Amino acid sequence: MKKQKNIQMPFTFVTEVLRLVWILDKYDLDSDTAALSKSIESQIKAKFDAMIRREAYIKYKDSELGSKERENLRRRYLELAGINKNWISDVEF
Repeated sequence: MKKQKNIQMPFTFVTEVLRLVWILDKYDLDSDTAALSKSIESQIKAKFDAMIRREAYIKYKDSELGSKERENLRRRYLELAGINKNWISDVEF
């Protein structure tokens, strides 16, 4: 399978496309257009989720080693990353 290429685009463009998708949701669309709209919405939401995870990771890594804040940020990041609670150590290694 060939790797999909990604491109950079302005954040405002992506948010405007998402707004358009939400507006289109109010209309009676044919099945192909409705499926395309849902696919675009899903991909944008996945990108936003990835951006939130990345920001949480950066905050965690930039915080002071051994601090309570760092531990809280580490746990927040692991939660956002979907790591099972049973796999999370009580302390950072």
